[in-house]
Order: sequence, then C-alpha cells, then structure tokens
Amino acid sequence: MKSISILILGLFLVHGLCLAQSPWQAHGKLEVAANGHYIQHKDGTPFLWIGDTGWGMFQQLTREQIDQYLDNRQALGFNVIQAVAHWSPHGGGLSRSPNNAANAYGHRPFTGEEKLPNTAEPLEVKGGSATAPNDYWDHADYVIEAVKKRNMYLALLPTWGSELITGKGEYTPEEAKTYGKFLGNRYAKEPHIIWVMGGDTKAQFDAYDKNQNYSQYDFRPVYRAMAEGIVEGVTKQKPAYNEKSKAWDEVFFTYHPNGDYPYGSSQWFHKDEWQDANGVEVWREVNDVYRTMLNDYQLKGPVKPSLFLEGSYEYGSYRHECGWVTPVKVRRQFYQTFFAGGAGHTYGAAPIWAMRGNDGDYNCGYTWQQSLDFPGALQVAQVGKQFLLDHKWSEWIPNGSVISGVGEGESLKTAVTTMSGDMALVYFANNSDTQVANILNKEATAYWFYPRNGEKKSVPNFKVKEARDMVPPNNWEDAVLVLKIEK
Repeated sequence: MKSISILILGLFLVHGLCLAQSPWQAHGKLEVAANGHYIQHKDGTPFLWIGDTGWGMFQQLTREQIDQYLDNRQALGFNVIQAVAHWSPHGGGLSRSPNNAANAYGHRPFTGEEKLPNTAEPLEVKGGSATAPNDYWDHADYVIEAVKKRNMYLALLPTWGSELITGKGEYTPEEAKTYGKFLGNRYAKEPHIIWVMGGDTKAQFDAYDKNQNYSQYDFRPVYRAMAEGIVEGVTKQKPAYNEKSKAWDEVFFTYHPNGDYPYGSSQWFHKDEWQDANGVEVWREVNDVYRTMLNDYQLKGPVKPSLFLEGSYEYGSYRHECGWVTPVKVRRQFYQTFFAGGAGHTYGAAPIWAMRGNDGDYNCGYTWQQSLDFPGALQVAQVGKQFLLDHKWSEWIPNGSVISGVGEGESLKTAVTTMSGDMALVYFANNSDTQVANILNKEATAYWFYPRNGEKKSVPNFKVKEARDMVPPNNWEDAVLVLKIEK
C-alpha cells in the first residue's frame, strides 16, 4: 500500500504543486460568495477546502513531528488542517487523559489541577518562544507558524466541546468568552486561521437517544460567548452573536458537530451572525453524507456554505473488521459532499486523528506515521481536488433531472449541472447502472473519470435530450460520468 501511494505521489508531485491553493497574500481573506453556497477570497477567487484531520497535533506532537506531518500533508495537496488547541486526549487504544493534560514538552494549557483546568486562565510563562517553549502556548505558536509557512489554512478548534463543554462542563459562558478573547488577541494578525466552534458535539439536545435515554442540555450560550470573545480579541470590537457588524467580517467561523443525521450546526446556529458556514459530521453513517449536505444546501434565510468536517476515517473499523472504511468509501464521502453542493471536505485517517497509540478499534495496529500514505488521502487531495478544479466545482448545482434512478446506500447516483449550463456530471458510487439524459442545450461529448487514479475513458457523444442507460467500466469501483459542451 505504502509503495503504491509513494509511486503515485511521485507522478503527481509536480502537478500537485500547482494544486496548492493560492495564498491569502495573493487573493485576500476568506468570505462567503455572493450566492451563499461556497467560500471565496476577497478578490472573488473560489476557495476549495480540502482538509485533513489532525485533532491532536497541538497536544501530542513535538516540533519535529509537526513538521513531518505537515510536510506530508502539504505535498499531498491538502490546504486545510483541522486541529484542537485545548484537546482532551483520547483514541489510539489509550485511556482518555485528564482535561488539563500536558503536551509533548510537559506543559499544561491552563492553571489549576491536572484534572480540573481553570479555563479562564491560560498558563503563560515568560521567557519562552515557539522554538524554545516555556509553556503550552509557546508550542501552540509553533503550530500556528508551521501551518502558515506551508501556505495552508488552520481550522482551529479552541477546545474539544464533547468532553470539555457538554461533557465535563469545564467552560461557563464567561470562561469561554475570556478564553476566546485570549486566543483572538494572541492570533489576531494570523491570516490563515479559520475558527471552528464545537468539537464533536451537539450544541443543544432535547430528545431520547438510540437507547431511549432522555437527555436535555443547551450549550449554545457557551459557543456564542466564545465566538464573541474571539472577535473582540481580533478586532477590539464587541458585537453580540446575533448582531450585524463589520467586525464579524474580519474572522471566519464554522462549527464542528457530531454525527447522527440531521444534527449539523445548521440546527442551532444557521441564523447567527457569527457563523459563516455550517458544519457537518457523519462519523460512521457513510450513507448519510449526501442527504445531510443537501439539507444544508437547500436552507434559506440566509443561504450559507456547508462544510463536511468529519466523516468515516480511512481504515477505521467502526465495530466492523479493521479496514472496514476502504478507499472507495472515502471517495464516496468526498464526491457526495460536492455533488450535494458542499463548499469543502475534510478527509481523515483512523490512526492519525488522535496521534497517540496504535491499538484499539480505530488504529488497527498502525501508528499515525505509518498511516500518512494511505491511498485515500492522495485520491482526495490530488486526484479528487484536481477533478473539481478542472470541472468548475464552484458552479455546481445539484440536479436530479439528469438521472432517472438514484438508487440508495452504496448504489446512490448523484448529479449536478453547472450554472453556465455547459456540463452535467453524474457520480456513480458503485458499478451499478442508471439512465442518464443530456439536458444541456447542445450535443455533448462524454467520458468516464475514475476517482481511484484519474483514468479517463471516452464514450460516444450524447445528442440533445438523448437518454442512455449507463454503467461504469468493468472493474471500476466508482466513477464520474461527464457530459460537456465543447466550445
């Protein structure tokens, strides 16, 4: 597996360097596009979010390991790294660490006890630096700079909410606002930070779970206060979470929920002024990607972009056998995100996200270093990314009229057309057939694209209004059929 990935990486490397998102210096800060469905730079250049999940990077890794991880992800073509500043370490087959756990250099993030942090008082010690840390936040500075110098964005979660807010309740709204202001002050001039509230959690819950256990809570005030603190730290202004203000334009926010359809961040914050883009997670519900993303796409008042921030990790078991999440399941999540009108997608490898241990259901014996060359990463960050760029992804509109039968589960077919009407594309999640119609206004050339390796195979042109039964080439696990009007 590793040798194949390295070979493909070598073939793509020169081309892959061209895939790197243009830096913020060239195109300006991020904002929501006029139609509300995708993210763009200030100069109008669309921003294609292709992320990787490195949740434990701040807390688990040394400076040398951070460089190893980021060099690999940059070379593969990722342009966003998701990580957590205040991480409650778990995963990797190891027991959960205390909520004020020390980082790789023995430094804790907050004053207070190991198991009971004072989250309103970040623990700072004078005299250190990013390369010679005296405290936790010196080392955090190193992470911030390491991501920036590689021209990648950092999707930064201030804290892991499922444990530290909805779990142990380490944050009150007042503490959250103070901590947010600390982070905003410290990183006010960093142009590559995207702020992510949440952390694998529902902000509000009032229902019975799958085991018929009743639960009720509402932590929306904590996240809103944290966002208000961050924007105050960055801009020195104090807008409320629901107040229109130019200060909110100076920072970019989204929210990372937990899985279980339909609980994305649009359930709680869609109308809030602080949240620029909705966030989605499906965890092991790999067949819920399309409908969850499409639900966000169809929301009005306002229209907002939706980001796929966590799915089923490559080589994860999810109470199945090791490797249950195969590369084709990774690709399905990726393409169904964008065929549902998504603005970005984050990949993850099961042994990488926790960056600790090599046992347990997720890691299946791999260390995070050994998992850097899993094939799904390249298939998303290079093959998939280039396909989207080549086919005007920011103009895609979900359009089921292209196909007669969508199927379900692993047989799902999804389709889009471009706003300009010059392309129709169909994603086949497996090797089953459906009828495809040319609803474009001219005869269209057509070809198959194989998301596994970028292979293309031409098919006869589609006449105007022609409908044809189509099935992917033999032995292809999934496929995209492209109909295109040639100029």
